[in-house]
Amino acid sequence: MSARRVAFVGVGLGVLGLLACLLLTSREAVAASLASLLGLAGIPLGGLCLGLSVALVSGNARDQLWPWTLFSARALPMLALIALPVLAGAGALYEWVGTDEGGFRGFWLAWTSFAVRAVLYLAAWWALAKWVLPLSLNRPAAAGLGLIALVLTTSLAAVDWAMSLDPHFTSSLFGMVWFGRLMLTGIAFCCLLVLSRGRDRSRRDRPGVLRGMLAAAALAWLYLHFMQYLVIWYGNLPEEIRWYQHRTEGVWLWLTWLLGAGQSLVFITLLWPFSQRRPALTALAATTLVLGLVEGVWLSLPGLKAMQPVVLGLALVCAWMAGVGLLALALLPGGMMPRRTP
Repeated sequence: MSARRVAFVGVGLGVLGLLACLLLTSREAVAASLASLLGLAGIPLGGLCLGLSVALVSGNARDQLWPWTLFSARALPMLALIALPVLAGAGALYEWVGTDEGGFRGFWLAWTSFAVRAVLYLAAWWALAKWVLPLSLNRPAAAGLGLIALVLTTSLAAVDWAMSLDPHFTSSLFGMVWFGRLMLTGIAFCCLLVLSRGRDRSRRDRPGVLRGMLAAAALAWLYLHFMQYLVIWYGNLPEEIRWYQHRTEGVWLWLTWLLGAGQSLVFITLLWPFSQRRPALTALAATTLVLGLVEGVWLSLPGLKAMQPVVLGLALVCAWMAGVGLLALALLPGGMMPRRTP
């Protein structure tokens, strides 16, 4: 069976499973779709961010990674399909939907405004991938402006999609925390693509450069998470502390340890010279991708109450299957080798 056919099967089974969960209870299906969206967005969005970033510098990192950022950013249109259940079922997930509030707050929290903003985010990301990224090497000023726009829109999307799940939680760093994960996932995915091509001396492959990029992104992710926690802990803010308390209750405590300890272990391992060997670096990059899915769950699900664990677990597996299948369908038709750096 071809890879494309496997992707179609995955999408079909995932969608059917989500529909079945939707018949049982819509809240779990929408929550699982949101977790999948937050976890998988790093592949196209992280690739876009990485491409705009390396276009501003020269060197081996750009030569190895930039062509693959074009490849991964091709999957951006599929984010609209992954986000569709979240937009359609927002009323089952977000407490503020349907509330009668006046002024700017009421306008911002209206479902119509929420949906329009989501469409604008997706359209802006698609425009950056379509028109700015391919020209970024020859127009570094456009790459810089595009990177600024990407940081702003992803931060707003993080607030809309994840932070607003808890109406009492506020954090000025929350958007950057999710952006750090997007960048980390994008680098890990592009590293896997480079490593999958095998050794080719004509392309000046240097796994040590990939190792350094992945280690730097992991360190930035750890720093952003630590700073958000430190600010909340030092300020002794009850509402913000409750957000972390939700993530230390029951099974979520194990998920918190898995995410924090797992990503820390990846970073520490990358500090050792042996990690630049291809098998080790491939394993570390793949682990980072899996931890991206874990963080999508960690950011969205722990604060939600009255959830049925079995249905939620099944819906989450189905949402991942559908999301991964959609991204694969976007990437497979054009082949696995993007055009080279000019």
